[in-house]
Amino acid sequence: MMLVGDLDEVTYDLEVDGEQVRRTLHRRVWERGGWATVAIAFEERSAGGAWKPARLALIRLQRVHDAWKKHAAITLRGDDALDLAAALDTWRDDLAGATDDD
Repeated sequence: MMLVGDLDEVTYDLEVDGEQVRRTLHRRVWERGGWATVAIAFEERSAGGAWKPARLALIRLQRVHDAWKKHAAITLRGDDALDLAAALDTWRDDLAGATDDD
């Protein structure tokens, strides 16, 4: 279970034996009420040491007392993340009409 005190502590970088094997390229946080979503574009090293194509991690967190608890997470390949972005773009007009009450 992942618990963090602040959303800035949600990271995706990873080192193994002093070598960086996963690095964050981009990060964005959305927070509303007791819920937050963190989107992280990242790369991982292959066994040969080259960086693999970027992927997207979406992490959903819930505020519990004075901490954030990981509720769910999904990782998408880069092409799937781009397909999602394209789908959201076609839904832009419908989504733009949404209100906080929805």
